[in-house]
Amino acid sequence: MITNFYLKQTRLFMQKYIILFLTVITLSFSTSAQEDKNEDQKTKLIRIVGKLTNDVNNEPIPFANIGVLGSYIGAASNMDGIFELKIPGNLIDKTIQASAVGYSTFSNSVKNCLIQDTLLIKLTPKNYSIAEVEITAQSLVLKKRIKTAIERIPENYLQTSFNYDVYYRSEKFENSQLNRLREAAIRIYDDKGYQRADAHQVFKERAYKFLQVRKNFETSSLADGSTYLDELLEMDIVRGRGNILNGNHLDFYDLMLDQITEYENDSIWVIAYKSKKPLLSNTGDYYAKEYSGKIYIKIKDFAVIKNETHVIASNYSAQGRSFYVNEDRQTWKPLNIEYDFSVTYKQHSGRYYLSYVNYKRHHVVEDKKSQKITTTDINTEMLITKINTDTPEVIEKRAYYENMPFDEKFWESYNIIFDGE
Repeated sequence: MITNFYLKQTRLFMQKYIILFLTVITLSFSTSAQEDKNEDQKTKLIRIVGKLTNDVNNEPIPFANIGVLGSYIGAASNMDGIFELKIPGNLIDKTIQASAVGYSTFSNSVKNCLIQDTLLIKLTPKNYSIAEVEITAQSLVLKKRIKTAIERIPENYLQTSFNYDVYYRSEKFENSQLNRLREAAIRIYDDKGYQRADAHQVFKERAYKFLQVRKNFETSSLADGSTYLDELLEMDIVRGRGNILNGNHLDFYDLMLDQITEYENDSIWVIAYKSKKPLLSNTGDYYAKEYSGKIYIKIKDFAVIKNETHVIASNYSAQGRSFYVNEDRQTWKPLNIEYDFSVTYKQHSGRYYLSYVNYKRHHVVEDKKSQKITTTDINTEMLITKINTDTPEVIEKRAYYENMPFDEKFWESYNIIFDGE
């Protein structure tokens, strides 16, 4: 009886042991599988497509900043408010932030943003009554704010040499027909950072090279190979002095407080300006007739986070807007020349840097011989995708002529958005 009892207890013990053993093994495999899954998730590239709209009227919000906090990963929404982010899986617990001047700021985790197939973000307009501050919003006060913004540039912006990696796109339309489309990956080297200087000095301190180019036309002349990159760089108004951010030029401008608004939960003064006497030294354009715009300055630290400028000109040189033209040798006569450019800046690790430049030029000209009228529209943009301040690659010259074989594999693997960590 005792023997049978012990045999029975032994069998029960062994059954429990086997069950426990199998449970542990199952859990081990489950934990291992979960760890593998988590590891795969960390290395996987997360793709988020979304749309930004105005919460009041459902209109799209173009040129807004969308990015992952704590990294250089970001994008700009297009004219329809649509954007795309490609995020390394190891950042799944980070926060996505979407912001636009004049709107509330959206923040949510990457993980939560993955729930929707298309991430729909609604931003609420944030504007304050100018009547509350119109007593102080006089020209002298506005000049003081701009002068303080100029004085704070060394504190607010990068002051060391660095590289920009850039996604560049340019479209050229003639009589509303697209005849030139160029995309490029470009690396820019700035030897001094935001240590301000005149246009000639800044020109010498910046250089760039093309990493790869794709376009819908064959390069048959020097003009075909050239780009508008030099002009886009000149529009970085914080870097050079030939613009509204020059204390010696402020008397050349009429200033007016346009609005007080919000950006990334900080108050912004939007100051409208118009040049009384457009000159090459304060506009960067040899033929500027009218020069006006709006500059956006944060109240908290006096950082310039955006500039919008509109220019009407009497002529234009193919070498750039600052060059003189021999009109007797010109084969065409200008009828209407005007352009707009917009520049935005972002903050990372306590310093601001160039984020995005958009440049739109409109020409109406008449051929002197045939009297044929041609309308030309050029839309160009430059999006900063990565910044290297630790070991920047020194580039000696500007590559004016891009002429390289098309590399399909490069573009298949190329992401406009890079991880800058």
